[in-house]
Amino acid sequence: MVEKNEAYCIAKLKENPLFRSIEDVSSRDLILNATLKTWPKKTCFIDSHVTHHKFHILISGRLKVYYFDDTKDRKITLYLLTKHDVFDIYNLFHLSNHKVYYETLDTTEVLSIPIDKLKHWMHQNPSFYMGLLQYMIIKMRFLEEFVASSNLDDTSTKLARLLLNYTNETSKKIELINDLSHKELAQLIGTTRAVLNRNIQKFKEDGILNISNRQIEIKNMELLMDKIRD
Repeated sequence: MVEKNEAYCIAKLKENPLFRSIEDVSSRDLILNATLKTWPKKTCFIDSHVTHHKFHILISGRLKVYYFDDTKDRKITLYLLTKHDVFDIYNLFHLSNHKVYYETLDTTEVLSIPIDKLKHWMHQNPSFYMGLLQYMIIKMRFLEEFVASSNLDDTSTKLARLLLNYTNETSKKIELINDLSHKELAQLIGTTRAVLNRNIQKFKEDGILNISNRQIEIKNMELLMDKIRD
């Protein structure tokens, strides 16, 4: 890695909560084994070599993790990854392969580290395990809520939960999903674009939200919350 990239990568690594407590010397050791990459928007990863043999740290951009059923030609997005997220933890711990795919939603910058190199580094930096465990628990909780909602909620409730999950608590603005197409939003809640469109139209008629140029504006947060409480 060239010198200017090394300084840049170390700075970005220190911004990541998973690596914030790691000493500079250890961060530099990790960076020496890393490759800085830029993936263009709409790049799909279905080749296991890309995801099964390297550990990736997202520096910028968005990546969707999805499951594809080729017998039904249906996709369902499990969750979105963005700045400070990492993947794939399954392969880091020799867990069974899980059949998920990845697609960049933006031009995405990542640090890629060979799995074997990262494992060696982790043995020398055991404090990293605690941060990784907390990260995994957060992702597991998100998936638990996703599965529960997918099986128990109607589309209106699932849409409301989606909007609330991606609303900044301070600014009350929608983040990460704000510019996504209706097709992408539908895949996030396991429905079709047509069904999603009907529910969005109903939300607009009820005065809950407005959408202009793919920008979602929550007009009445209380009414949106009522969709979940009903």
